[in-house]
Order: sequence, then C-alpha cells, then structure tokens
Amino acid sequence: MKFLYLLSGLLLTSAFQSLCAQVVVGYYPFNSVLTVSSNPHHRIWGEARFQTNSIFSSLNTELAPMVTFVRKPQHLFYAGVGANLGIVGKLVDSKTRLVQGYFLSVGTRVTPLVKVPQLGISFELTPYSRQDFKTGNFRSWLGVTWQLRKSEPVVTE
Repeated sequence: MKFLYLLSGLLLTSAFQSLCAQVVVGYYPFNSVLTVSSNPHHRIWGEARFQTNSIFSSLNTELAPMVTFVRKPQHLFYAGVGANLGIVGKLVDSKTRLVQGYFLSVGTRVTPLVKVPQLGISFELTPYSRQDFKTGNFRSWLGVTWQLRKSEPVVTE
C-alpha cells in the first residue's frame, strides 16, 4: 500500500510540473498499447498506458512516473517504475485485486525526422511481475509517438 501512495505522490508531482507542457500520445502496435504521457523532455514526467485489445472487464491501465536521464534535441533516455491496475475489473468484481502487478521501464525516444519533430519512435524494455512477485515476464515494446503541441525541447549537456 505504501508503494501506491508513493506512486500517487510522484504522479501528482509530475502532473503539476507539466500543466503547461505538451502531451505525447504513443502506440505500440505489436503489444496493442496506447500511451498518453506528459512532456518527456522534463526531468520528471508521467505516463498512462491502456490496453486496446482486451475484454472490457479485464482492461488494464498502467501508471508510471518516469525520470529522463539523457536529454538531447533528437533523442532521450528514461526509466521509471509503475503499477498495472485493473480498475475496470475492480469495479465489475469487487473480489479482484486493484493492483495486478509492477513493472520497471527503461527506454528511449528518438525523433529521426528534423522536418517533423512531433513524430518519434519509442523503444522500451519493461520487466513485469505479478502482484505476488511469483511470476512475471520480460516485455519489449516498439512503437511510434506523436507530440500534440510543438515546442523546443529542453537540452542539457
């Protein structure tokens, strides 16, 4: 339960920090996951992930605060931890667990086209564990991202 409070606090912190920032929408077609994130060019940002190919009652949502540790004009590297939540399943059946599992994300986002800086490619490695830490899997995600509002990225050397 302490992990959920910490996760909620980090997400609220990143939400306040990114009120005036752009939103980035991404899609991982091989995993059928839609993502919405705050500005990844900030040091701390948040991301929500939604499954798009599941039965409505088993629809899982993943929330993760992220930390960008390398920021360049055309690429960035980030890492974060998060929780897989079965919000809809909990509403449908009160006996199911809200927290389905935990994951760690390490990834990069690259904007290869200078003429179209809103378009990006994202690659992530995300080890995942069920809530009881008895089983898990190693996920890899490859997808595209689109920045909804164009602005100059923050570059630190």
